[in-house]
Amino acid sequence: MGSSLVKGRSADDISARHDAAAGPTDSRETAHLDDSKGLSLIVRENLTEDGTGVKLASGDTLPVLSAAASGSPVEMPVSKGMVNGKLVDVLRDSGCTTVIVRQDLVSEEQFTGEQRTCLLIDRTIRTFQVATIELDTPFFTGKAEALCVLTPVYDIVLGNIYGARQPADPDQDWKPKDHQANAVETRAQKRKAGRTRPPLQVPDSLNDIVSVDDLIQAQKEDNALDASRKLAESGEKKISKSGNSSYFLVKKDVLYREYIDATPGSDVLVQVVVPTKFRNQVLKLAHESILGGHFGTKKTRDKILTHFFWPGMHADIVRYCRSCGPCQRTSPKGKVTKVPLGSTPLIDEPFRRVAMDLVGPIEPATSKGNRYILTVVDYATRYPEAVALRRIDAQTVAEALMDIYSRVGIPREVLTDRGSQFTSELMKEVSRLFSIRQMTTTPYHPACNGLVERFNGTLKSMLRKMCEERPKDWGRYLNPLLFAYRESVQESTGFSPFELLFGRAVRGPLAILRELWTGEVDEPDTKTTYQYVLDLKDRLQLTCEVAQQNLSKSAERYRRQYNKKAKERKFEVDDEVLLLLPSDNNKLLMHWKGPFKVVKKIGQMDYRIDKDGKIKSFHANLLKKYYRREESAGGFDVAGVSVVDDGLSEECSEGENEDVNHSSRKDILHLPNLTPTESLKDVQISPHLDDKQREEVNSLLREYEEVLTDMPGLTNLGKHDIKLVHKEPIKSKPYPLPHALRGKVKEEVQKMIDVGIVESSSSPYASPVVMVKKKDGTIRFCCDYRKLNQVTVTDAEPIPDQEEIFAKLSRAKYFTKIDLTKGYWQVPLTEEAKELTAFVTPDGLYQFRSMPFGLVNAPASFSRIMRALLRGLHGVDNFIDDILIHTVSFEEHLDTLREVFERLRRANLTARPTKCTVGCVSIEFLGHRIGQGELRPVQDKVDAVQGAARPKTKKQLRSFLGLVGYYRRFVPNFAALAVPLTDRTKKGEPLLVKWGDAEEAAFTTLKKKLASEPILHLPDLDLPFILRTDASDHGLGAILLQETEGKKFPIAYASRKPLPREQRYCVMERECLAVVWGVQKFEPYLYGKHFELETDHQPLQCITKSKVANSRILRWALALQPYHFSITAIKGSENVGADYLSKNQAAQADVVEASSALAST
Repeated sequence: MGSSLVKGRSADDISARHDAAAGPTDSRETAHLDDSKGLSLIVRENLTEDGTGVKLASGDTLPVLSAAASGSPVEMPVSKGMVNGKLVDVLRDSGCTTVIVRQDLVSEEQFTGEQRTCLLIDRTIRTFQVATIELDTPFFTGKAEALCVLTPVYDIVLGNIYGARQPADPDQDWKPKDHQANAVETRAQKRKAGRTRPPLQVPDSLNDIVSVDDLIQAQKEDNALDASRKLAESGEKKISKSGNSSYFLVKKDVLYREYIDATPGSDVLVQVVVPTKFRNQVLKLAHESILGGHFGTKKTRDKILTHFFWPGMHADIVRYCRSCGPCQRTSPKGKVTKVPLGSTPLIDEPFRRVAMDLVGPIEPATSKGNRYILTVVDYATRYPEAVALRRIDAQTVAEALMDIYSRVGIPREVLTDRGSQFTSELMKEVSRLFSIRQMTTTPYHPACNGLVERFNGTLKSMLRKMCEERPKDWGRYLNPLLFAYRESVQESTGFSPFELLFGRAVRGPLAILRELWTGEVDEPDTKTTYQYVLDLKDRLQLTCEVAQQNLSKSAERYRRQYNKKAKERKFEVDDEVLLLLPSDNNKLLMHWKGPFKVVKKIGQMDYRIDKDGKIKSFHANLLKKYYRREESAGGFDVAGVSVVDDGLSEECSEGENEDVNHSSRKDILHLPNLTPTESLKDVQISPHLDDKQREEVNSLLREYEEVLTDMPGLTNLGKHDIKLVHKEPIKSKPYPLPHALRGKVKEEVQKMIDVGIVESSSSPYASPVVMVKKKDGTIRFCCDYRKLNQVTVTDAEPIPDQEEIFAKLSRAKYFTKIDLTKGYWQVPLTEEAKELTAFVTPDGLYQFRSMPFGLVNAPASFSRIMRALLRGLHGVDNFIDDILIHTVSFEEHLDTLREVFERLRRANLTARPTKCTVGCVSIEFLGHRIGQGELRPVQDKVDAVQGAARPKTKKQLRSFLGLVGYYRRFVPNFAALAVPLTDRTKKGEPLLVKWGDAEEAAFTTLKKKLASEPILHLPDLDLPFILRTDASDHGLGAILLQETEGKKFPIAYASRKPLPREQRYCVMERECLAVVWGVQKFEPYLYGKHFELETDHQPLQCITKSKVANSRILRWALALQPYHFSITAIKGSENVGADYLSKNQAAQADVVEASSALAST
């Protein structure tokens, strides 16, 4: 049997050979043609003109021959078989070395997660998922690993695997298990045969069929398609970052969009562009019809995109699916996240507030007939009471409560559920007589009374264990078990209920056992009654204070853990909501009912709902917002409802849990309007995190999905204002703009108008527009505000210092970077500042509504807003719009990240997903790679230095020195090395640089220094610092070090050229100068801390005690007095780093290799 042919519209349809056993396919190999089926196995379009061959994807031609004489059919070894209990067609292919299965026959849990590469018949190589399936066929029975293909020629293609029968030798006795013939007809089969099925409700036919003429006319009249028509006229092709391309075209007066996915083997999609009036018909047919399936947005969107397209369709589909009534009412309750845990007031007075509940009926009943337990728990001390009851009518419960109150006192407040025993008129009268405030929980929300509910669980567990042998005696064990509970220390308070109530530990069985063993009995000191009362009062007060602190910490810890998977959800008055209530058939089964209207909000999480004319209170966890659909005028009715739960996290009923991943067909939308193209799926999560940590991160990101978008927000934390030194308008003439770019300028301005960044203006101010070409060939729109900046009053708000940020990172283990989306555009302008930002274009005058780039005070205003946003957060720093989160533990990292996202949400700020990185052990920040206590230059910048061409002009030379100078902290002796180059930038030097051997040596040496992967350690402020200095005739050098695990690591290098007058100093003066300069250079690290000064110049040891007459050295000694340090003399051979930094340029070649010694220590 040869290799199987396929029906084939894609390479996935081809039967595969495993690459471990397959070699190149011989182009002379013949294809078998079943003459009885004509061309059913071969695509006619692939046949050659003479019909004697098939054109393969590789370019080769495969001859088409009959297996025998002409007209004699070849019988394929195909039979019925079972896979995973389903009856399928099985082809036994002797030319295949693996097993092929149709992918929809495989369940999710059968996928192994492995992928294998296969060689297909057309010589293409593809990768398929691997699954372990259960086969029951005439050729093979048992488990086998199979490659999953979307549409193979047969359901199962069975190759030459171990244990498989030959094609000519199938099992003749094999029969499907579920299709065994019965000798007689059973009664059940007879009843089933006589039963008639009710007719299936199907949708009515469409009331109106859209003709081609109607579609053409609607496309022409729809203004929403103007941009698409212009793109079709221009023939412009849009290419996304991932390589996908699309363009619009007109065929027979119908507007189409052609989309080409960059994925190999993908089909070209030719989509009809749908006008507004017909979109509702497409949406209904794709989602609500009986063949639509009520799938979520992702599946619905993919289904529509196969045939149709329109601008903004992603948002339309999300809104349509979210507002689907059946989907909202039948979605699983688990899809609605819980709201964050609230806080209850801490009660510090015993039995001021108690919680009570009823447990039962308990089977079997006690010998006294008791079947129920009334439980009461004190909120302050956690002291429990429990009474066994025969009945739970209101009178019996009231008498039991009187018995409890007589022992512990009458409480002020009682919290119960809504049971009839507690809400009866008798209980209300008891509460009135004792002046008790009676509170009830909201319906179907037992967590509101969690204190007593948790105790009930503990009590039932203890009774179950103690009464295992004599279940009817559970009533006799009740009081002993209460004693055991009261004596046990509570985790939340840190004390036992006995200690909090009585102020002492009671004498229990363990205390008695200790007395019997040791013979020691504690005899308390004899005190007067007055003294005993005072001591008891003090002891109770201290115990209660500690218990309150422990309770507060425990509640906060539990709340933090609970809120990791919670999401805040609020409703307004008159909002429509669905209510989670028990079903009519089973009160334990909950489903959504409604919609109902919100009447009032009570407290933080409770709402009063108008439920069929009755006003009732419900907790927010039982509510979810109902989205009512606004039917468009152009909609068509499609009858029928067929709800399908596909098991994925893409339920169309909840926008907050919607899997709206717009990247399934990457960057399909290439229209000029600004629409969201990035989502939380684009956030980069560190591969170093384990599966549990990644799931926690993903869960957190889903909570704040609205924060993670490439659409800028508009913050409420402040506005940017521009104050000028005078009121005279600044007006500049527009720069000449090439005609080829005017359309681009108009397009960019229109984009900004669409998203509310820019508006038309009549301002007397005007700044010119500049179009700057970016590296990728696109054009950046810029405004030249230099004249406006010259008359702007400078804002004194400080900008964050990267050195201060780096100083905090030495011990951090986890890093997250958040980059705000077009950060400046998220800051609104004051009304007075708007007209000052006006800019002129060929199409008119416009002004910004949000803070534009290029204003002199923009960084200061943005830094002020960021300080307000992040104030009080530990482990969070920012530099302009880049936020860095750094923590020691992963748990702390998640909590901090949650708080940052929450503050961004409250401030209405957004972060760009593609530029956010979460949970990394090392990360790029401000042009450096930080992590694991180390600081490195970014490789891209190093590559830029290595690829830099030799400068020819002073401007090019300054640019090179600026690029290299950013990393001067990594280059020992940078100042001395760069002397030949910096000298060429002096005033008076020619514009064309004179390039000689010295300049070439400096240029090459600086590039080599950065190419050697320099590494510095991040400063640890808790460890002492070491400063090494040295001086020579041509330079001053200093190195800041710290000692870790017995080794000294460099923190930073510093060097500079001495001034001409300083070059005339004596040796000791130059050494002193190096010390003073080095101390002042690293003052942020050295001031206020003791550090060690290492030098190879012995006389410097007495600098702090100097009594010489040299006034210069005396002044320097006085300048060093505020610093606390000790001087250590080292050998010159040990001071390699600092000594090298100070050497002259002529000696560089001799010590280049030596300078790396310190960096590698």
